[in-house]
Amino acid sequence: MTLTRRLLLLALISVLPALVIWAFTEVSLRRAREAEISELVIRQATLVASEVGHIFDGVHSLLLAMDENPSIRSFDMPACNAYLRSVHQKVPHIIAFVVLDLDGAVRCNDRGFINADLRFRDRPYFQESITKRAFAIGTYTAEFTEAGLGAYSVIPLSLPIWGEDGHIIGVIAAAMDLRWLDRELKERVLAAGGSLTLADRNGIILSREPYPDRFIGTKMPEEFSSRLSAGDTGSFTGKSLDGTNRIYGFIPVGRPPAEDIYVSAGLSSKVAFATINEAAKRGFLLIAAALVLALSLSWLASRAFITKPFEIMTNAVRDWRRGDYQARIDLPRNSGELGLLAKAFNDLMDDVAERQEALKASEERARLALEAGHMGTWWYDHRKRMGGWSNQAAVLLGLPVSQSLNNVQEWKSIVYPDDAERVLEKLRAAVLGNGNYEDEYRVRRPDGTVRWIGSRGKVSFDSRKRPAFFVGIIQDITERRQADEQQRFFLDELNHRVKNTLATVQSIASQTLRSSKSPAQFKDSFEGRLLALSMTHNLLTLKSWREADLHDLIEQELAPYKREADERVALCGPKVNLPPRYVINLGLVLHELVTNAAKYGALSIPTGRLDLSWAVVESEDRPAHLSIRWAETGGAQMQPPKRQGFGSRLIRRSIESELNGTMTLTFGPSGVSYDISIPLP
Repeated sequence: MTLTRRLLLLALISVLPALVIWAFTEVSLRRAREAEISELVIRQATLVASEVGHIFDGVHSLLLAMDENPSIRSFDMPACNAYLRSVHQKVPHIIAFVVLDLDGAVRCNDRGFINADLRFRDRPYFQESITKRAFAIGTYTAEFTEAGLGAYSVIPLSLPIWGEDGHIIGVIAAAMDLRWLDRELKERVLAAGGSLTLADRNGIILSREPYPDRFIGTKMPEEFSSRLSAGDTGSFTGKSLDGTNRIYGFIPVGRPPAEDIYVSAGLSSKVAFATINEAAKRGFLLIAAALVLALSLSWLASRAFITKPFEIMTNAVRDWRRGDYQARIDLPRNSGELGLLAKAFNDLMDDVAERQEALKASEERARLALEAGHMGTWWYDHRKRMGGWSNQAAVLLGLPVSQSLNNVQEWKSIVYPDDAERVLEKLRAAVLGNGNYEDEYRVRRPDGTVRWIGSRGKVSFDSRKRPAFFVGIIQDITERRQADEQQRFFLDELNHRVKNTLATVQSIASQTLRSSKSPAQFKDSFEGRLLALSMTHNLLTLKSWREADLHDLIEQELAPYKREADERVALCGPKVNLPPRYVINLGLVLHELVTNAAKYGALSIPTGRLDLSWAVVESEDRPAHLSIRWAETGGAQMQPPKRQGFGSRLIRRSIESELNGTMTLTFGPSGVSYDISIPLP
């Protein structure tokens, strides 16, 4: 770097404190503004959630009042239809009212549209109202078939209907118009230039401003949907669905006042930081003007006090290059430091040629060492047939710092025997080629440990293109090689598990299709078995696919049919951790058993009872095995089927073929029972 440039750099450094202060102030202002905006958008989201909560509370109160009407409780269709129609006329934001019995059949609605062949027990709002025994907020529904509506975006709100005996006899549901909800929130709580998003617990957008028509009914992007189940309210910055960068405040699902709805409110980052950006721009322009002035003055000073003396010095150097070795740099006496530099140049020229070659090698070693950081260096002199390494290189190789490499044979003795010849061949190729060298190999330390080494180097050649000096670096790469091996292992393991899962799914699909009488039956059966396989995979994933507890597997399969304090199902057994293959097969078996019990057995009627017990049995004459007993009582009397369906074949194949176990099926007068025995690994 020239002295003129150094002077300019000094002027630049003098302005640096102002730049630092400006940057610090800018960062402080932005952080304060970010905190202010974050608090603002969270308050805005809370306001929206409160407004939505008030709206839902109003519908809840309306359904409570309607539930008291005798025509609804008695399912008196003409009177009930007329009553729902009269209420609908007074509540225009509710698109439809519908009353369903416990089987999910529509008993009356405000449109008088009744299709006795349809059942709606699988509706999320219906299941939630029955399970929670309370008011429930459903999920986005594109077509409310219960009321005979066409394609119309609604969100169902439902309440259980209680009979005179204190038991639930049905569900009354109201379908809220999402377009009305969007307009209502826009008029009441949407800030100027802001955005608003409501989504159900599945991440489907219920209300969106701006551009509601583009986004209502669509899935939230992955970067937004991760906040659906966040633990608490918060804020974040991101790009909106319409491409605008915004700061968002959000309230996740499960937080009051709208517990089943995700709410977010956003403010444009450009609008939020407009005043700060303008002030920052003005401050930057002032500092830039001061910098230009300082650089201009520095350049003028350098012309007078630096450039002219350097012209005298460069002229002398030019004369030396032309062969005038008597030329000297002659500066005035008041030249100060430049005069001392001129004298040093005059003395230096006598030693330049002698030290040039040694300086070149030294600079090359220093450059490689600096680039390598904490890596060790090594070198080899071809003319002397001798070499050595740095202290750090000796430490990497597990050798004493005082020990130095003498020749190629000593180096070969350190290299792992299987790699020695290949390492020497690489070194020879670098010497005989373009001089570039790079290799990875193993070394054996004196303590017996084997380490992987990465080495790079460069060969220097003399004027006759003969190798003169070989210099390089080494680095311990053992951890990286181990990580690569582990990654390959995990990829092979993942490939194996994916193939097994796909084969299982293919077999289930083929066998289910073969035993299904209709596409609808195939769909229900296949989806149920696929869901059971998926839930089992989720259970294994929580334990990194090492094992899973049998009790957790059973609870998972019985969860859709077992209520709190339900005495119909009794479980008894110790903690048993099973490997993945056992978990997957038993998950399919339990799914088939639970499904059969819910359709035809003990779980299909209120008086039925299921006793499920298991134990680990050990004996001297046989290995430990898992004994499972499934006993249904109090249900409908079942007779042995005339033909064996796929579910029965799946149970028997999973136990006997896949797990090498045995199974005994008994059709008793009070229910069916299974006795299963499986050898443990």
